[in-house]
Amino acid sequence: MSEANASDETQSFNTRTAHEALMKGLDDLKSAMENASIERKIEVGSILWEVGDRLKEVLDAIKADVRVEAVRKLEGNVGTTKLDGDDVGSATVLVPSATLRIPKSKDIASIKSALGSRFPFFFEETVTYKPSKQFEDRVEEVTDALEQKILLESVERQEHTPRVSFRRDRPPRGD
Repeated sequence: MSEANASDETQSFNTRTAHEALMKGLDDLKSAMENASIERKIEVGSILWEVGDRLKEVLDAIKADVRVEAVRKLEGNVGTTKLDGDDVGSATVLVPSATLRIPKSKDIASIKSALGSRFPFFFEETVTYKPSKQFEDRVEEVTDALEQKILLESVERQEHTPRVSFRRDRPPRGD
């Protein structure tokens, strides 16, 4: 067996072993959390949050290298390419075509004024609607029942999931 092949086999074995160990650890942790106290869940949550931040750092660096390789493989063209890992992993990279946008610093009103009737030839205008912050208070003041019904049926209440963040206090407390 050549030295290169031996090195490849070691890398493959290590990545597979690391994958299995991480997945088993997460499965064990998930099982342990089923009956854990809220204090223990918070402690584990803060650990996982820290691990997640570190994972994101490592993954972002890997993704940067994969993007460079994909652009090289596509020879700078737009498209999709698949890159294989040294075992069972792979990455698919979509290199999108460039798009034009109007920087926020541009005064669109002055551009619109300068171009006049030719403005729509070069730019699309997008209009969006959303309920005003005072919508509910104002609807309560509407006396016309039909108008109030139209208003109330035009919106729906969206309940948002409460946000949770964790943090690890340093140094960790001893148990």
